[in-house]
Amino acid sequence: MDKATHSHLIKGYIITICGGLGWAIGGACGQILFRDCGVDADWLVPIRMFLAGLMVLAIAKLCGKPIGAVWRDKASIFPLLVFALIGTAMCQYSYYAAIQYTNVAFATVMTYMSPIVILLFVLVHSRRLPKLYELTSVILVAVGATLCATHGDLSALAVPPIGLAWGLISAVCFAFYTLCPRRLMQKFDVMSIVGWGMTIGGGMMLLIFRPWTRQGVQYNVKLFVLMAVVIVFGTILAFNLYQTGCSIVGSMVGGVLSSVEPVASVIISAFLLHTSFVVQDFAGFALILITIPIMTLGDYREVRAQGK
Repeated sequence: MDKATHSHLIKGYIITICGGLGWAIGGACGQILFRDCGVDADWLVPIRMFLAGLMVLAIAKLCGKPIGAVWRDKASIFPLLVFALIGTAMCQYSYYAAIQYTNVAFATVMTYMSPIVILLFVLVHSRRLPKLYELTSVILVAVGATLCATHGDLSALAVPPIGLAWGLISAVCFAFYTLCPRRLMQKFDVMSIVGWGMTIGGGMMLLIFRPWTRQGVQYNVKLFVLMAVVIVFGTILAFNLYQTGCSIVGSMVGGVLSSVEPVASVIISAFLLHTSFVVQDFAGFALILITIPIMTLGDYREVRAQGK
């Protein structure tokens, strides 16, 4: 590997990690908004999504992307609406609802169970038994989630049941978010599809939750600064940095590097948000996160074996 190629890969690693850190920072700011500014997921998510969607579309337009192309293809309109309402709106809402009822670390780690949800869908769809590394990952996630939720005492939950429920829903919705728009993103510009998904999903949630009617929201400098961080760093920059980094280092390395998000969320929760964790929490987080490289490397080896 020559010096220029090595430097390009290092740049890709840094960009990908920065994308994951952006998501972690956005989630942490969301937790602070819930704690200090009198907002909840019904207020935060619609505003965050709608504004971020408009900004993504504006950036795509400035970059010369054909943002209106999807609306000229009648067969793609219904899939786009499904992606916007279920894949985008429910994915974002369930994640921030889980943060609201638990904390950013727990919610983020629960979301990272989505590869297992995707795996189970693939196994059912293809009617095959799991391979060894797939079965190992499923078992590790099940044990890890149980440790996080019960702290080893199966007779009681260590987190609010509603928080656990939203965390599990977040994993399912993130899996849907990953699988649902594949054909759309192969056919149209990725940034345009994501922008429309956020704008439509956020607009629909604005009509449902009407955040402007909420009482007790503290409209001050702190709220506006945190919202700016959530929208710009936790949404727009995070997505674009991660996608750019993956285009350089590849999806396999990008998938492994993405684990920086839940790790950063745990660190931020412990040291900056002063969230209390016990040994069982860290053990559960570790068991869930170790499945990321296991699944990624297992898939990579299979692809290489098929290419021989």
